Amino acid sequence: MIRVWRKARTLLAVYFAYMMEYRGEIFFWMLSGVIPFFFLSVWTEAAARGLTVHDERQFARYFFAVFAARQLEIVWAHWNLSEDVRTGKLSFRLLQPLDPAWHYLADHLGERGVRLPMMLPVALVFVWLYPGALAWPGAGPFALGLLAVTLAFLLNFAVSYAVGLLALWLEDATEIYNLWYTAILFFSGMLAPLDLYPEALRRFLTWTPFPHLIYLPAALWSGLAVDWRHGLLVLLAWTLFFFALGRWLWARGRRHYSAMGA
Repeated sequence: MIRVWRKARTLLAVYFAYMMEYRGEIFFWMLSGVIPFFFLSVWTEAAARGLTVHDERQFARYFFAVFAARQLEIVWAHWNLSEDVRTGKLSFRLLQPLDPAWHYLADHLGERGVRLPMMLPVALVFVWLYPGALAWPGAGPFALGLLAVTLAFLLNFAVSYAVGLLALWLEDATEIYNLWYTAILFFSGMLAPLDLYPEALRRFLTWTPFPHLIYLPAALWSGLAVDWRHGLLVLLAWTLFFFALGRWLWARGRRHYSAMGA
């Protein structure tokens, strides 16, 4: 166990140092994720006119939580894996006594170590623009939100990695992930709190992973009512499914990749 921890610590340290070289790019990438704040301006205007069940302060809390959750869940394994297959870098990783998936996962975790401190200036600007909008949700909801974000990140990573593995058969698999992101955009709560969606659509979406990726942690952190037990179970089930799918694709794709001369 100690050896595993030492290897993990070394791998994370290497990728954290690597990501520090791109801290400027990561900062601007983070700023590109402020889309929720544009929708915040729309919904606060609607709240000011009395057109919604939530007030302006509740919308401010919710959309900041959406921003934070989205920042912690961003993945790009599909792009890295497709690039490694196309350029032949995957052959080098296959020579190492470590599953390539751990390299891609460490790449993401190292980036989070760089991204997290950069979120503080955004939070300060937000507090300045919306005084009193941020409030401590309580230790329980905060911890449950972190658990939901962790599962959501692992699910996004599993999907991204599985999509990237398709590059072992296809010329480029990166565009396939855009279908997943489009579904997240419309059905995860990034555009509006899901309690504003039609009831029939909400009932259907609760069995899909999408509302639990963003709305679940955002609702917990902003004080909205949410069935967190159901949400966590659905997230866990979909994460295990895509993890198993990724392992199956890797087992078949590795043989195909080797047969092609790698």
